[in-house]
Amino acid sequence: MTRLLASALFLTTLFIGCSKSEDDIQHINCDGLITDTLGTNDNARIYMPNAFTPNNDGLNDISRPIAANVASIDFKIYDDDNNIVFSSNVLGQGWSTTVASNSSTKYYYRIQTVTTANHKIGVCGDLYKLSCKPANAPTLYYEDQLTVFGFTGPTLETLPTCP
Repeated sequence: MTRLLASALFLTTLFIGCSKSEDDIQHINCDGLITDTLGTNDNARIYMPNAFTPNNDGLNDISRPIAANVASIDFKIYDDDNNIVFSSNVLGQGWSTTVASNSSTKYYYRIQTVTTANHKIGVCGDLYKLSCKPANAPTLYYEDQLTVFGFTGPTLETLPTCP
């Protein structure tokens, strides 16, 4: 009984102590994704870099998922207001746009695939469009770091730190 009361008190404190502003936007990029490959021995894979640098230097200029053993894809990129800024159903197609100098813009991606074994894999996350590296950026992964084993090795991308 004491344990139950302590748990209820903790949960009540947790929910009362958290408040959201009406201005807080809930990002929808992860809503409704399905992954049903667990225990199926499906060897499909989907990798998505979380950063790209569309500066036309031939390195990490496009934001796109890399897939193996995937039959179809629904790939979307959202801005901070949940507006779709890019959408594709073509495997290997990605978003390339211009980037302002000394800028870092955060977007959100959503990928839903159907594997060649007819299972689903859903992936979502944050995406940074960069011309400079933000001082407080999370660990950034670029397309040039990608191998068949995932993200390995260092990137060849060099960016100045954002002012």
